[in-house]
Amino acid sequence: MRNLIFYILFLSVCSLLYCTATVEVLRPRGVDLSKKIFYVPDQDFKCIDGSNTIPFNFVNDDFCDCEDGSDEPGTSACSNAFFHCINSGYISLNIPSSRVNDNICDCCDGSDEYNSTADCMNTCVELGKQAREEQQKQQELYEIGYGLWQQYSTQGKQLKENNKVQLENLKKVEIDEEKLSAEKEAIKNEAEELEKTALDAYKSVREEQLKEKEEMEMLQHQEEEKKNAEIAFRELDSDQDNILTYQEIQQFLKFDTNNDGHVSEDEAKFFLHMKDSMVLEEFVTTGWMIMKPIYLLDKTLVTESPVNVMSEKETLENTELDHEEDDDDSFNPNEEDLSDDEEESDKSPVFTPKENFENTKIEPEYDDETQKIVNAANEARNEHKLVVDRLEKVREDIKQLQAFIDADFGSREQFAVLKGQCFDYEDREYTYRFCPFDKASQIAKSGGSDVNLGRWGSWAGPEDNKYSKMRYDNGQLCWNGPSRSTTVLLQCGIENKLLSSIEPNRCEYLFEFSTPAACSMHEDVNSVHQHTEL
Repeated sequence: MRNLIFYILFLSVCSLLYCTATVEVLRPRGVDLSKKIFYVPDQDFKCIDGSNTIPFNFVNDDFCDCEDGSDEPGTSACSNAFFHCINSGYISLNIPSSRVNDNICDCCDGSDEYNSTADCMNTCVELGKQAREEQQKQQELYEIGYGLWQQYSTQGKQLKENNKVQLENLKKVEIDEEKLSAEKEAIKNEAEELEKTALDAYKSVREEQLKEKEEMEMLQHQEEEKKNAEIAFRELDSDQDNILTYQEIQQFLKFDTNNDGHVSEDEAKFFLHMKDSMVLEEFVTTGWMIMKPIYLLDKTLVTESPVNVMSEKETLENTELDHEEDDDDSFNPNEEDLSDDEEESDKSPVFTPKENFENTKIEPEYDDETQKIVNAANEARNEHKLVVDRLEKVREDIKQLQAFIDADFGSREQFAVLKGQCFDYEDREYTYRFCPFDKASQIAKSGGSDVNLGRWGSWAGPEDNKYSKMRYDNGQLCWNGPSRSTTVLLQCGIENKLLSSIEPNRCEYLFEFSTPAACSMHEDVNSVHQHTEL
């Protein structure tokens, strides 16, 4: 009789407390298998947080006795409790206990609506089938991605090995070019020393020649001025007695300096240094210089060609300075200056015959021996420059190769194949461009220059998954804000593709990029949807 009563009581408690009659997993309704150890039917129940101890039959009695709600996992009595959906065949799930018996099916097995009017069908098997099919597809894609990751790794390692070989070859070339550069520099220095000596000697000779020419032209100029003064004297000396008096000057109205209609005695004597008269010799040396500007006002005689000695000296100096750039330097006169002189001469005519200045154009050139020395120096400079340019190019290539070799392209060099490539993503207004290990940028479709969103900085993933995130910093400054920066989230994919671009914070951009290079960990995806209850 006692056994029968005990059995009836046991069935009553079981129907109240347990979700199934499966003996091996007996536990109160809504309890996760991992917490089964806290629920022992033949012992008082201790709240998991230690806040209370109650008889076991108070569990799931629709009254909240524990502060953490652990005594009511299968009812909605405790607002902070959780109901565990077993969902056999699919994914077990914990939901807030407030959703229990609310006439909404939250568990695919319908266990959360055991005492409501909701007609919950068990869809766990079908959902599990769909999940497994999707999981299988993902697994197949991952297998492909992992295979591509292995290829990327092999290619990345090979790239670095190739660069190392190329680097060693270039270092040998660098040594050869340095030796050749030193040789060419020595030849250049020697040639320039010879050139300097030759040009100094040439300059000295030319300066002496110009000095002699200047003296000759000065004498010629003085002779011509003397002739012009004599012509003027004879014209003004009306009685031809070889004495020019102030009375004779008064006969020429042009000497009326105050424009009162006649030439006064003082006005006339002014041109004779306040003397009554002058003989020819004195007039040529003193009087003519005062009278010349007034006397020439109504003359239209042959123009005077001024001597341009300074221009010739400047040409000589320029020739010496420019010998490195032009092997055929010469002392050509400035034709524009000659033209200006001719215009000026039209305004101030003198008595000089034009043919006396026909050969004023001077075209000094290097002599053959000097020209050969200059040409040799130019050739030596050119050859040295060619070697120096080649050496600089080799050094720049070495620098780039070394940077590639030293770069962190992943645990197995799998990201190395992405360097030098760029990938675009477009939205309505912009094209976003991602160039791994270089920069990120934004290009407006309406036109305008690219906006730099950051240059390659470092890997930024967590310690256990370093190569899952990239950081690009020091982009273009925002107006009244910081420099732009971009974080790139990497995910496994069978193709390299920029998936999205957003700006979660001002001037801070977030890219998503799929690539086989991120498929490095060969996980067992089948374990994701395994039933935790089994």
